Amino acid sequence: MDLAKLRREHAQLVTIVQRLGEMIAADSPPAVWTELNALRRELASTLIGHLKAEDWMLYPRLLDSPDPEVAETARAFSDEMGGLAAAFMNYAEKWGPIAIESDWPGYRRDTAAIAQPLMQRITRENQELYPLLERLDGAA
Repeated sequence: MDLAKLRREHAQLVTIVQRLGEMIAADSPPAVWTELNALRRELASTLIGHLKAEDWMLYPRLLDSPDPEVAETARAFSDEMGGLAAAFMNYAEKWGPIAIESDWPGYRRDTAAIAQPLMQRITRENQELYPLLERLDGAA
């Protein structure tokens, strides 16, 4: 398990979300759409790749732990993440370039609404979940 890679991806996601937050702080859509579109693609691809890595490598390892605290915490995180992943997919499908241009205030609102739980999730994983993996690796 490459925990350092997962942490780097978290840092990358935080940076992307911060940049996106700066873009949506404007009262009107950007004059040049290429930067916003590139940032949206980067967020989607980074997040989806990260979630797949967690689903395929991190969660199975933690869920199979003989330590009940580790397995229970992993199960709770896994259950919560399914909702966030689905919410992000709905958000990404809803907000294509035409929808964004026609409803900038709605896009700003929905982007902030998806970014806030994502940032909270990253913080919680860094503080609560990843240390459990470190503990398992230390016991191995």
